[in-house]
Amino acid sequence: MKLVDRQPVEGTERPTIHIGHRQWRDAQGKLRTARRWSAEWFLHDKQYHKSLGTNNKVAAVREAHSLHRKIRQGEPTAAPREVRLAELVEGYMTLKRGEGRAPKTLEKYQSVLDDFASHCDGRGVIYGSRVSEDDFWSFEADKTLSDKTRYDRRVVILQLMKWATQRAELILKNPLRHVKMKKPEWAPQPCYTPEQVEAMLERVEPGMRDMIMVLAFTGIRFGELRELRWDDIDLNQGTHGFVTIRRGGAGGRTKGKRSRRIPLHPELAAMLRRRSRKGERVFAASELGGRGDGLIVDTVFLRKLKRLCAACKFTNPDQYKIHTFRHFFASMLARENVSYKYALEFMGHRSSDILDLYYKMYDKDAERAILAIQLPKSRKPVT
Repeated sequence: MKLVDRQPVEGTERPTIHIGHRQWRDAQGKLRTARRWSAEWFLHDKQYHKSLGTNNKVAAVREAHSLHRKIRQGEPTAAPREVRLAELVEGYMTLKRGEGRAPKTLEKYQSVLDDFASHCDGRGVIYGSRVSEDDFWSFEADKTLSDKTRYDRRVVILQLMKWATQRAELILKNPLRHVKMKKPEWAPQPCYTPEQVEAMLERVEPGMRDMIMVLAFTGIRFGELRELRWDDIDLNQGTHGFVTIRRGGAGGRTKGKRSRRIPLHPELAAMLRRRSRKGERVFAASELGGRGDGLIVDTVFLRKLKRLCAACKFTNPDQYKIHTFRHFFASMLARENVSYKYALEFMGHRSSDILDLYYKMYDKDAERAILAIQLPKSRKPVT
């Protein structure tokens, strides 16, 4: 764009604002000049233009000074482009994939955000900046979901809008910035008792028995069990040795993105000493009825586990999962008064809030605590 009557505005430096009249050729090729004043400036080797919206030169100078202050303070000088919600979803998912998120996490994010974009589109909202709190709260309001599931899905939407505003700067102001959600309480989770674990170890087949011992005595996740290798185990340090958990999550790392070291229980250390080292990994698919030294499969293990729980005559055997061994391990740490610091480290958590989900007080321990309450001897019992 070319400016005629171009002149610098006094008092504007770094950058210097020039004002003038925009000139262009119309469809017939005739040279035309705008009546309104426009501003021109250079910043970071790039040229910028903006209409000042006035025919009056004094007002134009005043607008140029206002524009200069905005530039120096880093404020936007033009209305941002309206970005479709679908574009925001695409950009956000590109970021998450670049961060190396787990495939299941990416699948969940994509599903939630696609559903939300479709929900908004059905309400006539296609641009991210036009999303309202009513659009947010009405999303999946008619679906039967648990409080935790509904909360988790809505958190993904809030993360999208926060990213679009603060990090990507695609939206000038977050339309959901005032939304407040109360985190739901964790639903009760099943937890094995020591007697149940002992019953399983007595009844289960040999190969799966060793896997159950590792899960119960270390609290590791199934993916970490599957990727456990012999070079992760050191039986010569400490009293009974240590296991270092390095893999099992996305990108060849743990879910928490950092390794952790867990002391070995004496029974677990003895079992590991007895096992033959046939391959790189501690456990192979053949021990669950699979072929060769391939990876153990979680669905195969879970199917066998549910059959085992039923054979042991546990109440409601289908409620138990592989993750229940992790609950058991955390509960045993709590029962033995292991500090939160060590419990968090052993389980690979950073927040004690999450650990509270796993800590469980056994009924017998609770009864024992109540019975331990002693009244003063001088106090007469109530009759």
